[in-house]
Amino acid sequence: MMVKMFRRSNGKLYLEYEAYGKIVQKSTRLEDTPKNRALVKKEVIPALQGKILRGELSQEKPKKFSYYSELFLREKTGKKTYKRIQMHVASINSFFGDMPIDQIRRSDIKDWVNDMLFTRSPKTVRNYMSSLRGVIYIAIDKEHITRNVAHDIKLPTHIPAEVEPFTEEEVKLLINSAKSEFLKLYLAVGFYTGLRTGEILGIMHGDIDFENKVINIKRSISDGKITTPKTQGSIRQVPLLDDLVPYLKKPTKSLWLFSKDTGAHLGRFGENRYREWRALLKACNLAYRKPYVTRHTFIVTMLKKSDLSMLQIAQMSGHNTTQMIINNYGKYIKGEHLKVDRDLKLFTDKSADSTA
Repeated sequence: MMVKMFRRSNGKLYLEYEAYGKIVQKSTRLEDTPKNRALVKKEVIPALQGKILRGELSQEKPKKFSYYSELFLREKTGKKTYKRIQMHVASINSFFGDMPIDQIRRSDIKDWVNDMLFTRSPKTVRNYMSSLRGVIYIAIDKEHITRNVAHDIKLPTHIPAEVEPFTEEEVKLLINSAKSEFLKLYLAVGFYTGLRTGEILGIMHGDIDFENKVINIKRSISDGKITTPKTQGSIRQVPLLDDLVPYLKKPTKSLWLFSKDTGAHLGRFGENRYREWRALLKACNLAYRKPYVTRHTFIVTMLKKSDLSMLQIAQMSGHNTTQMIINNYGKYIKGEHLKVDRDLKLFTDKSADSTA
């Protein structure tokens, strides 16, 4: 049984080997030094080869992300940066905590990154990514998974200091000015549901319940592949607002809301769509923002205008907790707590009033 030793960019020595039909990469937790290389060759590799031959390697079922995040934090206890890492992990858990570690996909991480980049700089998101990768490496070390899906997720070098959601007037202008049926429908769905790009592309006509006024979110499309959401938060119903209904009732020959001429589903929001989007923004004299801002616009508008609680809005957006909403959108609702009726009789004794 061949066991290979190699060095990662973090300066640590790793081992690669095959077990149970899978290629596994495991950290030795040792720095790459001549002394440690000699130790690994003399003791660690022979011991590992023996375990492989005897079938003693773990086949334990992978657990939820939150389990590994706790182990990751234990390793960081006592470090000067512990509080900051703890804050990162709490935020990451609000998105990934309930997901089985082996079912987290690169597309899930990209969705999370897009949410983070709305209010955080790429530099800050890189720090969060470091903690995310660290948690996943814990699962690799325990041989519960074989690869780190957070590895090599590319972030932009910079984004504008403020990425503002669109105003109500701008939303109407964009939808009305869109020339193609695709972009008009895409923007209407995006602005009136707050769905992620992959979730929008994954809608089938059968998912739309006009009678009960809901859209059932059952799947997502990323890089051409149809995937099923991995958490109960992502598999959900979202309200079908009255203003969106006319856009959804137009006849089509495909089972998919967004389809190719052949009737097959669209695989992605491709370059031609981006080109059309950029042209629309220019025609409307609006600063460039990513199409993903339709989601942010929906969430911010719901926070400001609806009577829904933050938890309800989080659940509509595909989150199980309010943490992501608080982290990413808190600055847009500052001062909302002051908009309270000063005549509110908070502790009025109703029985006393009735006898007066």
